[in-house]
Amino acid sequence: MCYFVDYKTRKWLKRIALILKFFIPLSIIAYLALYTFFPQSYHYKKPELVTITRGDSLKEVTYKLYNKKLINNPYLFYFIGFISGYSRYIEAGTYYVSANESLASIYHEFVNGRVATAKITIPPGSNIFQIAKILAKNKITGDQSFLTECFDKKFLLSLKIDKKNAEGFLYPNTYIFKIHSNPKNIIEKMVNEFNLKTKNLKIDYNDLIIASMIIKEADGNHKNSMRLISSVIHNRLKINMPLDIDSTSIYGKNLLSYKKYIKKKDKFQIDFNMNPAYLKIKSPYNTYLNYGLPPTAIANPNIRAIKAAVDPAKTQYLYYISTKLGKTIFAKTLKKQNENIGRYLK
Repeated sequence: MCYFVDYKTRKWLKRIALILKFFIPLSIIAYLALYTFFPQSYHYKKPELVTITRGDSLKEVTYKLYNKKLINNPYLFYFIGFISGYSRYIEAGTYYVSANESLASIYHEFVNGRVATAKITIPPGSNIFQIAKILAKNKITGDQSFLTECFDKKFLLSLKIDKKNAEGFLYPNTYIFKIHSNPKNIIEKMVNEFNLKTKNLKIDYNDLIIASMIIKEADGNHKNSMRLISSVIHNRLKINMPLDIDSTSIYGKNLLSYKKYIKKKDKFQIDFNMNPAYLKIKSPYNTYLNYGLPPTAIANPNIRAIKAAVDPAKTQYLYYISTKLGKTIFAKTLKKQNENIGRYLK
């Protein structure tokens, strides 16, 4: 039996075939474009940190994202990266990635090396232990790895710092650092900032030690008191009188705790508050038991404190106290100092 299709039917079938010939590829292209350039989800989802190490294959990158539920279809993500050639240009680093992003946006960040960063402020008077805590809290680098580099003499010499540690040379400022940075890069950037700020000043290491005490005693907030505090320190040094500065004892306690941690892996805990027991600790940083300056800086001063250390006010003050309201009161004699204590602190 033979079946014959009339002319109109053949013409209609050809038209359908022609439409399908173009419609199916265009539908596939539209689907890929929609999936590639539009957000995967319109419900807010918190960005996640994804670390791409040097040498990671496109397959490894794909499943890092899929395992964190940052992409819905790993096969399509892989396909897009493969046919576009993006996989050859993905930069190593740590990135913030959100499931709200499109695949094109994710690839754009990877290819252009738009790694995750954090903007942090290092307050004046922060010491290396406090800075380590700030960096770790913001996921910039590990606190222990940072401290290790701060005491690495070979590394410090490469930065032209021939001292026991980096204390005093890490300039307090606002910085933008990469997440999961190499601690050496952070230290180098802060030291470069210190060199830039002090390039027109003639300072020696003793000036830096004095500046570090000034910034801790003045708490970085009292502009007019810095040169007066500096004068007290200089006046005491001239007559070989103990400095009796609490902040040096606190630093000595933290340093001792850190050294014990390094040797015995004991619990290392930073303490920022004064404890009368610290004044009994036999340490070169105890300025109640020792004469002269402590062996190193105890904090990282700003330029105001450094200038105050170099150029102290001309006074006969030997004493000062900080009132409950934060005002600094100075005295020339012990009798006047005791009067001030009775008046302002009791």
